Amino acid sequence: MRWFWQRERKPRREKTIPEGAVRRHLRFTGKVQSVGFRFTAQSWAEQRGLTGWVTNLSDGDVELEVQGTPEQIDAFLGDVAAESAREKAFIHARLVQNDPIEPIPDDRFTIRNLY
Repeated sequence: MRWFWQRERKPRREKTIPEGAVRRHLRFTGKVQSVGFRFTAQSWAEQRGLTGWVTNLSDGDVELEVQGTPEQIDAFLGDVAAESAREKAFIHARLVQNDPIEPIPDDRFTIRNLY
């Protein structure tokens, strides 16, 4: 028997670097902490097939690494921009860092807790 709060675990994918994948180091500032930004970013990343991680920083910003095709990453950034532009949105994120980094073998998008 499984309780209603127990989620079925997704099988882990093999850690790989897909053909044509790029990795970006992103940093957002604005209203990005205590508004569900990390969980929303994880959801968008999973919907777009991205891998990587997201974490809150002690200065109030949010840092991410995302890996996928350039088109997937652009769509993810479009999701963030569209949500931030909504009049009654909880999240108001402004991209302040968008640097290319070397892709690494990865299998999912996670939320990290650094502080």
